[in-house]
Amino acid sequence: MKKYLWIVAVLVVAALVVLGIIYREPLVLRVTGMRPFVEERFGGWVEAGADEQELDAALRRVHDPLGSGPGSWVYELSQPAAEHEAAAREAEAANDTATAAQEYQKAAVFYFVARFPFVSTPAKAEAYRKHIECYLEAAKYFDPPLEQVRIPFEGKTIIGYLRVPDVGEPPVVIVTGGVDTWKSDVERQCQAMLAEGMAVFAFDMPGTGESQWALDPTSDRVYGAVVEYLKARGDLDGENIGVYLQSFAGLFAVKLALVDPDVKAAVNIGGPIHLAFTPEHIKKVPDVMVKTIANAMREDLDASFEETVSRAKPMSLGEQGLLKKPERQAALLSINGDQDPLVPIEDLYIISKSGIQQDEWVYAGDGHCAPDNLKEHAPKAASWLKAHLAKPEKAPSAVELESGEAQEAQ
Repeated sequence: MKKYLWIVAVLVVAALVVLGIIYREPLVLRVTGMRPFVEERFGGWVEAGADEQELDAALRRVHDPLGSGPGSWVYELSQPAAEHEAAAREAEAANDTATAAQEYQKAAVFYFVARFPFVSTPAKAEAYRKHIECYLEAAKYFDPPLEQVRIPFEGKTIIGYLRVPDVGEPPVVIVTGGVDTWKSDVERQCQAMLAEGMAVFAFDMPGTGESQWALDPTSDRVYGAVVEYLKARGDLDGENIGVYLQSFAGLFAVKLALVDPDVKAAVNIGGPIHLAFTPEHIKKVPDVMVKTIANAMREDLDASFEETVSRAKPMSLGEQGLLKKPERQAALLSINGDQDPLVPIEDLYIISKSGIQQDEWVYAGDGHCAPDNLKEHAPKAASWLKAHLAKPEKAPSAVELESGEAQEAQ
């Protein structure tokens, strides 16, 4: 009897897989070359706006993670993107702007996955171009509107997206993703900031997207240039600037909290701090991630292990002499999942163990940057930033006090 029950159970599971009701594990096993990323990022892509079953159906067709023809990663993920783009244009022609905005955003998400994890072929370059195009088409309907900003710095240009709510001069939060998630891939996070009445400036971490800089240990200087630009704008509260930096960029959130007095509050989400750059940990990192970081650093993608360790070491905040009790620091919040396979959770705790004050939100069972809990921690982090960036209540002057007392006496 038990044997027959076991057979029935197997047949039921098989039927569910065929029907597409159970699909994550088969998907991960099929896309062998991208397995670490698919397994870790699938939920995040759905959170970003991709339909789960539609995404899975496209990924099931992939048997060549590196090529560009039918069956390749970039080709199969570009198919649903093109379908949503066409639907958006049809909606626009019918003056259905709400549907157009939604479809353009879905197209942008699928083009984002199609070029993932970085632009390595002409086909992925085209997917990235279409991604930006669709995102900016969706942005035509954003409220508050999106302003494309170009900041000259070091003979190059920082390209970013600024959105300012109509609430006077709001505080502003700088948002970047890491080596594989770029400025137009963090819409949910930007929406969380805007919902708190804060302005948001999204740009690409050095080495990624449209950035003209390579990623290196001094990349915080590019963030500093953005801070200087935002301070000088007349429509923002330039005295209350925060940063919300995720994945690899989380390293710069911690560094800016320690070295830049103009940054008043910083959120680090899954940032590598020190242990992530040690040989012992680098051995555990999937090769595709090592190559993605090498691409951001403009280094040889096929470097030896020894070369990889050598270029990683200077990125460590410990090697930079910053893991110690600081003389001053901004408010700091660090977030991650305790099952992060890319950055050891000890890298979050090493910050406070070094004497640096921080709030710590650790999500049990979650992975890199706690994607399964993004719906919870993104708005909570936005509220945390708002509390630390709010202008203090202005104390009444002596004249105002005397005036108030005189009115009461009357």
